[in-house]
Amino acid sequence: MSANIGPLAGIRVLDLGRHISCPTCGMTLGDLGAEVIKVEKTGWGDDTRHSGEHVNGVNLYYPTENRNKKSVTINFRSEAGKELLRKLIETSDVLIENFRPGTMEKMGFGWEEVHRINPQLIMASINGYGEGSPYYLRPGFDSIMAASSGIMDINRSEAGPRITGGIWFIDIMAGMWTTIAVLAALRRRDTSGKGQYIDTAMYDSCLFSLNTFIPFFDQSGIITRNSTKNAYDCPAGLFKSKDGLVICLAGQDGLFNRLLTVMDDPFLHDPKFKDHDTRLMPEYYDLINAAVEREIQKKTGDEWDEIFDQIGVPGGKIKDLGDVMRSPATYARNATVKLEVPGLGLVTFPGTPLHFSDEELQFTPAPDLGEHNEEVYGGLLGLSEEEIQHLKDAGDI
Repeated sequence: MSANIGPLAGIRVLDLGRHISCPTCGMTLGDLGAEVIKVEKTGWGDDTRHSGEHVNGVNLYYPTENRNKKSVTINFRSEAGKELLRKLIETSDVLIENFRPGTMEKMGFGWEEVHRINPQLIMASINGYGEGSPYYLRPGFDSIMAASSGIMDINRSEAGPRITGGIWFIDIMAGMWTTIAVLAALRRRDTSGKGQYIDTAMYDSCLFSLNTFIPFFDQSGIITRNSTKNAYDCPAGLFKSKDGLVICLAGQDGLFNRLLTVMDDPFLHDPKFKDHDTRLMPEYYDLINAAVEREIQKKTGDEWDEIFDQIGVPGGKIKDLGDVMRSPATYARNATVKLEVPGLGLVTFPGTPLHFSDEELQFTPAPDLGEHNEEVYGGLLGLSEEEIQHLKDAGDI
């Protein structure tokens, strides 16, 4: 049935996901060549078809997360709808979902039942805190996870904590971790012949991202918070330029020496500042950063882009999205892809970081709601035209 190409060609995935994390996992598996069947609620579909960003009345939320998928509709409450889902489970390799904990069990498709239907199927669930957590039943949303995991407190400006980094990176991160787990489970199935259950918690993903903050607090009791300046290096952080902000990471001694080649302020050339630990001393830290900022304010962000590149110091202009969309780097390596959206024509979407030496990944636009009902229910499950029409008439698909 599937003519997909890519490393996962021949793998069939049922995507019951909503809201970024699970759809991101399904889309990535589809990018890699899996046949991804998005199972959506009859008459409504994924909630993201009706929310998020719109242009000229056309939704852009859903197509951003659902390329390389087929869409079928099912009435999850009807017995006929549930029977269709059972048949799809029988013929699939992977099922992914991110309903609230307990929803799949209420529908009659908890892990034990799914494993009974298809012992080789891999089932992956994404939720806020994961099974075994005292907070398992609490809902998981990106900003809630940022607040509960300490990320929001660490990710702050001088005015205080910020809601998030401005993007839904926790949702995306959970989707990526689930993708990794699915790939590992598929490999394990090659040797064991058995499927397994994957339980991804957004909270766990957040804690992993805290990296050195956790062991440092464990041993010191100190909460390290970054604002516009880096707590570990000096000079390092955000600095005002002639026309905006730039980032400069010159805290290591070698990088600081390179930075000095374009800095005229005599204060910075004091020999004692060539030592990293001296620059971090409280009596010097702010003074050094202030001197660097005075120098950076003499030129524009675009000028500093070129200067930092020439002297080999990590740094450059803080670009807005307009700058990014004008950059040639944005249109190389499938970092973005152009896909057709009805009512808008070709639209630029985020692409993929995945690249392989022996094959090029392919991309197809997100499907219309129920676009593949006939193909999946007729071609895959073998239902007749009359049976499919009866399901439509009864509101089961």
